[in-house]
Amino acid sequence: MIAQTTYTLFAKFYDAYVGDYAQDIPTCLSLAANCHSPILEIGCGTGRVLLRLLREGYVATGVDISDEMLQIARVKLERHRVNDKCVLLNHNFVDAPLPQKYGLALVTFYTFNYLPPERQLAFLDHIAASLLPAAKVGLHLFYPAALLHPGTAGRWIDKGQYQLDGETIHLRDRRRMLDRVTEERVQVFTFNSGKTEEIRTTRYFVTPSEIAQLLSASGFATPLIATDLNAGRWTPIHADVETTSEFFVVAEKKDG
Repeated sequence: MIAQTTYTLFAKFYDAYVGDYAQDIPTCLSLAANCHSPILEIGCGTGRVLLRLLREGYVATGVDISDEMLQIARVKLERHRVNDKCVLLNHNFVDAPLPQKYGLALVTFYTFNYLPPERQLAFLDHIAASLLPAAKVGLHLFYPAALLHPGTAGRWIDKGQYQLDGETIHLRDRRRMLDRVTEERVQVFTFNSGKTEEIRTTRYFVTPSEIAQLLSASGFATPLIATDLNAGRWTPIHADVETTSEFFVVAEKKDG
């Protein structure tokens, strides 16, 4: 299932499922503190990271390909009275850049990993075209659970219970690698009424050296990696750099 269709279905579950996730917030705020406004968040979803940036005083544009996600974000930002510092757009960077130029682009919470390999370079090219000279792009990337824990591949894993509109939802998921880079994930949401909804997603793993090569081809230089999102330690990406956890990569747009 393509990402747009997935998140049309998933929007109503999203905050209940990932709303408390905050491991990436310190890295996002650290990058924001060293850039020129405005900030562009790509894959803003329901506004989890965006809200934090706005509450810190930054001016930002939040982009997603799901109208359902953006509507939830809009209500959230209005409720917290920060919507005057933000523009929300339905836009796909695979297709085109934005006309405004930004001081930082954040591609948050594995958004890049939903792009099949043949679309990744165009996506990065269009981000580069939307940035000011010497601006940076930061990408939060995933490491597939089926690679980290091969014994769990193809097995149903209990992911816990969540509350949505006063109703308890139980989540299970099953993950497996279809090939070296392609992860298939099946999520089953079971309501206490007995109703179930299933969402299938495909995500694509990229290694640190692979994303460094893509960034270079799109006009970015000096890619750095952080594997501990709370520590703020950035190291250069070399051909032999490996990771077995989620990671953040940042690179600077080349002059000219």
